[in-house]
Amino acid sequence: MTDPVVVLGEAWAPPAPAGSGGTGTGGPGSGGTSPGGAGPGAGRTARSRPAGRRRQRWFSRLALRNRMAVLVGIAVTCGMAVVAGVALGVTNIVLRNAIDTQLSSQAQLAAHSVRLGPDIPGGTIHLVGVSFSLPLQVIQDDGSIVPPQWPISGYVRLPVDSEDIAFARDQLEGTRLRTVTVGGTEYRVATASQRISTDEQIRELGIGSLQNPPPPLNLAVQLARPMSDVQQTLRELGLVMLVVGLLGVGGSMLAGMFVARAALKPVDEAAAAAEHVARTQDLSALIPVNGTDEVARLAESLNSMLRALEASKERQRQLIDDASHELRTPLTSLRTNIELLIRSEANPTRALPAADRTALLSDVDGQMRELTGLVSELVELARDEAPVEEVERLDLAEVVAAAVARARRRATTKGIVIEVTSAPSWIDGRPSMLERAVTNLLDNAVKFSPADSTVRVHTAIGEVIVSDEGPGIAVADQPHVFERFYRSMDARSLPGSGLGLAIVADAVRTHGGAVAAGTAPGGGARMRMWLPLAPGPPVELPPALPPAGSTPPGGPPGPAPAGLAPAGSGSADLAVAHGAAEAAEPWAPGDTGGPTRPR
Repeated sequence: MTDPVVVLGEAWAPPAPAGSGGTGTGGPGSGGTSPGGAGPGAGRTARSRPAGRRRQRWFSRLALRNRMAVLVGIAVTCGMAVVAGVALGVTNIVLRNAIDTQLSSQAQLAAHSVRLGPDIPGGTIHLVGVSFSLPLQVIQDDGSIVPPQWPISGYVRLPVDSEDIAFARDQLEGTRLRTVTVGGTEYRVATASQRISTDEQIRELGIGSLQNPPPPLNLAVQLARPMSDVQQTLRELGLVMLVVGLLGVGGSMLAGMFVARAALKPVDEAAAAAEHVARTQDLSALIPVNGTDEVARLAESLNSMLRALEASKERQRQLIDDASHELRTPLTSLRTNIELLIRSEANPTRALPAADRTALLSDVDGQMRELTGLVSELVELARDEAPVEEVERLDLAEVVAAAVARARRRATTKGIVIEVTSAPSWIDGRPSMLERAVTNLLDNAVKFSPADSTVRVHTAIGEVIVSDEGPGIAVADQPHVFERFYRSMDARSLPGSGLGLAIVADAVRTHGGAVAAGTAPGGGARMRMWLPLAPGPPVELPPALPPAGSTPPGGPPGPAPAGLAPAGSGSADLAVAHGAAEAAEPWAPGDTGGPTRPR
């Protein structure tokens, strides 16, 4: 029997797979691979580093809203790239699976359609009902390909390997699917086996039966489908996703800019306020606070900082004004006295008498001492920074004892006796600052007490009371004695700067306490300082009350007395009126105010 040939039978076209874009041949897959080689990062040189720094500087020079928009665009681009990659991959898998399923069924149908023609001796093979709209070829069990009987348009010779021959020889079941490239076109090939019995074919044709029929033919049918339609679909889908992605990135960047502009509006207002303050030195320009988010908290913090700076600036201005006012008079007097001494020394005929010269030198010495004390107190008050001294757990009685030891050295020169009654009182504070405050109270009492008198100091739980036997403080002056440079009308002719009690007020304010001025029994002055307590050892009250007017009865006072104003509430916030002070001191009935004395 001669080699058979393939001839065309009845026209029958298998249905096209869903989603296919045609059966025309296509080129290789889109996007060929680029030649290998080291990428731009494979061999970084010194010249690449400045470029990276330039890019970084370029990004840092952008406005914050633009940087946010760029970052949003990058994030959206990365997200859409991932989504596009996943979508294209899933689409490719779905289309290939659909093509494989349809191509397998078509290959099985084509294999079962193989028939021998009526010219049996010629060995012609008919593919009944198979169309050549898809590339198709028949192979025999020896690997040879059955050629078509006449030229077929679009005929493609598909490659045959050992597994295809095994399908024909061993008549393997099922369908073999693989991808091949012929002429630059990618094909999906399905191979199915078929055995043809010559005797059965003759009986089907009604010719009769051969005495010696030829052996059955073991064949395999290969059906191929070009993948160009799938690749075209993927290219179109990729193009659509690229356009949508670009529009999405652009829209997201614009939306990011608008959102950033709205979100950063409070920051712009804060920057504008800061620029206004830097340009005009006007610390009263506060930032509008809207909402309770992080930006609002930042604006509130900046407003607090501006208020603190304004208060500090106001304190500095007030200190400069007060200092210039207080220094002007003693400096003028000192200058006048020194000029008088110089003129008297320069002109012997106008020399001062010895007594006048001695008195003038004594005045100069006193004025210099007064200036020295005034400058020291000004320096003390001018320290706006927080004290460097650490807060410690203190017994207030020990602080008072140290201050009394210092004050007694000055009190003995006037024959003044300082009596102390104290009980343990634990507080958290700075020892040097508190000792300075108590010392100033004692110095003030010693300064205005008559000779051979007594200054009484009482330390109770959380408070210190200093009483003297001097002329006392006028009721009208009591609310103002803790103001800086305050001098009553009667005290302006006496030595002093009016800063000692202001230093006491600052120290008490730093510790969260209060201080008040009042009148002691007998007409002297009484200064009362209260400080918040801290947890400490148990406190035992003295078994007996000290003399009237020096110790309050009734045990620990607890919270700040009603007559004490909290420190830091105003220029005169640390002093109380006489009536309020008396209301807070029930153990001293009969206080009448007594004679006044300058402070």
